Amino acid sequence: MEHIVETMTNQAKEIVVAVDGSENGLRALRAAADLADATGRDLALLYVYPYGRADQRPAELAAVSESSFESHKESVSRAVFEAAIAELGSRRRPLKRYLLVGDPASEIISFMAENPATHLVLGRRGLSKFKALIMGSVTQKVTRHANGLVTVVT
Repeated sequence: MEHIVETMTNQAKEIVVAVDGSENGLRALRAAADLADATGRDLALLYVYPYGRADQRPAELAAVSESSFESHKESVSRAVFEAAIAELGSRRRPLKRYLLVGDPASEIISFMAENPATHLVLGRRGLSKFKALIMGSVTQKVTRHANGLVTVVT
């Protein structure tokens, strides 16, 4: 197993785990931390705040000022990152935190294109087959379109 893990991550400079505060995200975080420990790679957190454009914002954010919106973005992202760090406990501290804004799948795919030496770890979201057919999921879109190594944790 160690040889397989090392081969998989041989070209990856860092392991980046997509977190969103969900249980699936925390499960992916634990797996990514295990992988980083096993390979000696750096571990980083990635969160995509999903309300980049005004038309993507929920009703309670649609009418707020830009400074209030920025405050909300910072508050939510800080909470997601802090929950992830708390989950890791004393195991290790991520060296970097990436905060992206926009459609999660599109932003993660772009991130992977811009950071080819990245091993991405993300959780599998539990959509029903019908919902997945209609709207897809972040995980499905990322695994289909991202360049680079992607591990999905179930």
